[in-house]
Amino acid sequence: MPPEEMLTHCRSNQPTWTQILMHCHQNLSPSARHLPKLLLGLGGWGLTLAVGIAQAADTAHLRQLLISRSCIACDLSQAILAGAQLDDADLTRANLTEANLSRARLSRAQLTHSQLGQANLRQTTLNDADLSGATLTNANADQAALSRATALQVTAVAITLTQAEARGSRWQGSDLQGSRLDGANFSEANLAQTNLTGATLTDGRFYRTNFIGTNLSEANLSGANLREALIREVDLRDADLTNADLRGANLVRTDLSVARFCNTRMADGELNNDNC
Repeated sequence: MPPEEMLTHCRSNQPTWTQILMHCHQNLSPSARHLPKLLLGLGGWGLTLAVGIAQAADTAHLRQLLISRSCIACDLSQAILAGAQLDDADLTRANLTEANLSRARLSRAQLTHSQLGQANLRQTTLNDADLSGATLTNANADQAALSRATALQVTAVAITLTQAEARGSRWQGSDLQGSRLDGANFSEANLAQTNLTGATLTDGRFYRTNFIGTNLSEANLSGANLREALIREVDLRDADLTNADLRGANLVRTDLSVARFCNTRMADGELNNDNC
């Protein structure tokens, strides 16, 4: 069957999405297998699945994920899973390097020790997911939903989390140096003992956030809401706190003399213009 007829058949004869998936994978013609990228639209899942290039995801692993929502230690690198419905999926130790998971739903998913370097997580829903031990270096999680997510000891150097909704999430011991958290909401999150060296947190919301023992040296916190945050024993060397709000923050054993202040509301409500 020619590739174009195969695609039409897969889309138009849909008794169940599982049957479609199995039929399409088992009956592809040789010419279809050699297409650079074959896109199978699975309407029941709202999913676009990339198949057919050697460097991309293992097709058997993709089948396993879609049928069972469990794919432990699978190779899903470069997979196109944009918009996929994968709530409660088990992707422990999965390789999702450079995968496209934009707008996918992964609430409560298990992603512990997974590889998500350079992955597209833009507008992805990861509420209550567990990403502990995962690698997220250079991932794009712009506008991602990470409320109550657990991300302990993740390696997320230069991750983009701009405008992310991460209220109540836990990141203790993680490496987030050079990351972008501009406009993100990390209120009541736990960022204790994290490395945020050189990170940008401009206009972020960090109400009652736990920063105890965190390295914020050279970080840009201008315009950040840090009200009632725990900023104890924090390294603020060369950090920029211009226009930041620190009212009610706990700053015990934190050396403020090494940070930059301009129009900054201090813990006692006083305005600090020392570096204007």
